[in-house]
Amino acid sequence: MAAGQIIGWVTGLVVALVVVTAVVWWVRRRRTERRRRQDEQLRRRTQDAGQVLVRTDERARLAEDELSFAVAEVGDGVRDEFGPTLQRARTHLGEAFHLNQLLHDEIPDTDAERHTWSGRIVAACAEAETLLDDVERALAERRSAVRATPDLLEQTATRADSLADAVAAAREDVERLRGQYTEQALRPVADNPEQAERLLDFARRGVTAARKRLAAGRKDEAATTARAAEESVRRAEGLLAAVDDFEHEVLRAEAALGAVVAECREELAQARALPQRTGAVDEAVRSLEAALAAVPAAGQPSDPVGALTRLRGAAQGLDDAVREHEERAAQARRAEAARGPAIQDAERQIAAARGVVDDYRAPVGPDARTRLAEAERELAAARDAADAEQAVTRARRAASLGAEAATLAQRDLRAHHGQGGYGQGGYGQGMGLPRGRSGSDVFGAVLGGMVLGGILDDIGDLGDFFD
Repeated sequence: MAAGQIIGWVTGLVVALVVVTAVVWWVRRRRTERRRRQDEQLRRRTQDAGQVLVRTDERARLAEDELSFAVAEVGDGVRDEFGPTLQRARTHLGEAFHLNQLLHDEIPDTDAERHTWSGRIVAACAEAETLLDDVERALAERRSAVRATPDLLEQTATRADSLADAVAAAREDVERLRGQYTEQALRPVADNPEQAERLLDFARRGVTAARKRLAAGRKDEAATTARAAEESVRRAEGLLAAVDDFEHEVLRAEAALGAVVAECREELAQARALPQRTGAVDEAVRSLEAALAAVPAAGQPSDPVGALTRLRGAAQGLDDAVREHEERAAQARRAEAARGPAIQDAERQIAAARGVVDDYRAPVGPDARTRLAEAERELAAARDAADAEQAVTRARRAASLGAEAATLAQRDLRAHHGQGGYGQGGYGQGMGLPRGRSGSDVFGAVLGGMVLGGILDDIGDLGDFFD
């Protein structure tokens, strides 16, 4: 081996070793860098989990302090109500503290374990904080309600006393309205003054009971009773306002009733003038007539709201019936216009199928003949039908059956020819008989069809005769 070759070989080997060494160094460096980043991320995750745990524990301690303050301010009932929720939050925190201990004890942990435990610490703290949020919000509302109880009782008592005159006025209004409107019309508000008076009496007794509970230090119970008394006053106000609103409502109904009556009479006249009215239209006409007849004359006790509701409902029913009648009439006109073309189309389809059967006779099988017979029956029914829609339906079915008959007949002919029919060694083989209605074709049909069958039947009859 020449010295130059040896030098080149050694040089190449050195270069290859350098390249491999550089690649190995680069790969190791990348791995080291990736490992360093993973360790840093895990360290931050662990640190963040610890910070979250500390923050949540501080919130739990504050919530426990708030509960103690609430017990002192409101009563022992809040401890029984919110203590279990705080205990559930502490359970989640206990799990988080245990996992944090595993992260920082002397036992080595894998990266996967540290990653999982850190995530679970954060999740457990989040669950605990959700419970703490609920407790803090509810305690704030309860303490705020208790603090506002004295003012709420004063306001409720004042509102209840101020409504005494309103109850008397509402009772007078109802009595005055009895002479103008029927008992049916007054039913929504007839008992409102009495109901409002009972609610106000309940509110006054509630205020008295709440004040006694406040004096006895039962603040939470006092707040609950005060809210019930306030709700009673609010409902009483609504009942009394309904009496006043009722009079406005019936006045508006009376003002609209005359115009609605005129509209209903005009609709009745139009409906009666409809040609060939259906039973639905007649029934709707009778319903609207009954609603109009039930409207009391002027000066008599009435129910304007009820009368207006009945009139509008009956008028809407008549509108729907008339609309349906008009749609049916339009449909009937379209069907009448389509009757002739549908029958003509059926006649063309049946004629085409009949031509195939008459031309070739015996090769046409029973399916095609059955379709043709059914098509002719449907066509006859379409011609005789008095209802245009029924005539169109049957004519279209006749056309469809005729088309099917022609298709099946052509199929039978193709099958017959493929088995040695005309021009293929069958009937008329070598005679050059044309296909059609020529004399030679008729002769072939006679040999291959019904006439031949009749002759054979006659021979059978003769055999029976000689027997």
